[in-house]
Amino acid sequence: MTPFGPAGRRLRVLVLTWNYPTPAAPQRGLWAQRMCDAAAQTADVTVIVPTPWVPPLVPVPALSRFRRVPARDRRGAVDVHFPRVPGSIEYLTHDRDAGLALSRVLAVARRLHEAAPFDVIHAHFIYPDGVVASHIGRELGVPVMTSEHSYWTPWLTDKRRVGEQVARALPGIRLVSAVSESLRSSIEEFTRGSVETAVLPNVVDDHVFNPMSPLPRDPEELLYVGLIRRVKRLDVLLRALADVRRTMPGLHLRILSANAYRAYGKDRRDVERLIETLGLSDAVQIVRGTEPEGVADAMRRAAFVTVTSARETFCSVAAESLACGTPVVVTRCGGPEEFVSAADGVLVPAGDPIAYAAGLREAFARQSEFDSAAIASRIVERFGRAAWTERAMTLYERTAASRPAPAARP
Repeated sequence: MTPFGPAGRRLRVLVLTWNYPTPAAPQRGLWAQRMCDAAAQTADVTVIVPTPWVPPLVPVPALSRFRRVPARDRRGAVDVHFPRVPGSIEYLTHDRDAGLALSRVLAVARRLHEAAPFDVIHAHFIYPDGVVASHIGRELGVPVMTSEHSYWTPWLTDKRRVGEQVARALPGIRLVSAVSESLRSSIEEFTRGSVETAVLPNVVDDHVFNPMSPLPRDPEELLYVGLIRRVKRLDVLLRALADVRRTMPGLHLRILSANAYRAYGKDRRDVERLIETLGLSDAVQIVRGTEPEGVADAMRRAAFVTVTSARETFCSVAAESLACGTPVVVTRCGGPEEFVSAADGVLVPAGDPIAYAAGLREAFARQSEFDSAAIASRIVERFGRAAWTERAMTLYERTAASRPAPAARP
């Protein structure tokens, strides 16, 4: 399916996202990049990634790394622009980032739009991305949609300044898409019918995540992929692992985790101390960051991929594991319940190490029952590149056919 803009040309999509891989943070926003790559099969996609401006003489590596980001890059079929903006360094200026970045992002968007007009603006996250996109849409006369990857509450109620900016921006947004029905329901409690909503899940890149592997599985390896954060509840996984190893002493865990934010450093140190306290130093290996192909290889080699989160709006890790044909042991934390069945793994209550240990025992007892090819086929049919692109283009065309309502400056 090829979406068409005016005069029969390909639809032109401007994506605005603070989360996109850069030389400064190569693992950040991989899901946004995958969406753009999938959309670029049938539409012309341009991406703007607001990037912190750092003075040339600042020597601190955590800040100076942003100077390595180019002003512009071409990634496959996607043009990516990295305008320098004030603020936007981790969460230090978060509640002011939309206002700080607006003028510079608008200048780039206006220049690109004048050269080749956009049909739709697609922002990732309602803030700051959606707030800035709402204003740009009003200025350029281009309708706006957002993709939501996080719960809005209690975030937008606890952060009053952010919530107020979102409320002012919503009239300028044509469509709010959520990555799961669970998240969509939560957002609708906040919007109360003030904006149209839809579901647009994360894309599973089945070119990378698939069952093909030259290496055999390790029948006693568990794999965790993701940031080491308190909300991911790695403490539950580690305590469950210590319990199950009493009867399965060969069971071991590999953790693949990127260092995305310094703010998460304490959580990582807490996990490392817990590993030592539980006597798991010989059973747990932490690998600090890896490329998607490496993640896929690790998933294909593991017996099970584990998820212990308290909340997940979609859970790309679980979906990517299934695309590799690897079953999962996952908590009932929101998004995964919508696509993980008994044929794909084991679902357990969140926040309970005893229940998770029981889930691990059940998974290994049923290990021979899981059909890798069938698991991969089911998930790719729902979330693979072809399925995602068809759904996304339908929403793009629906959004492009509308006109944006006025929106206030953040």
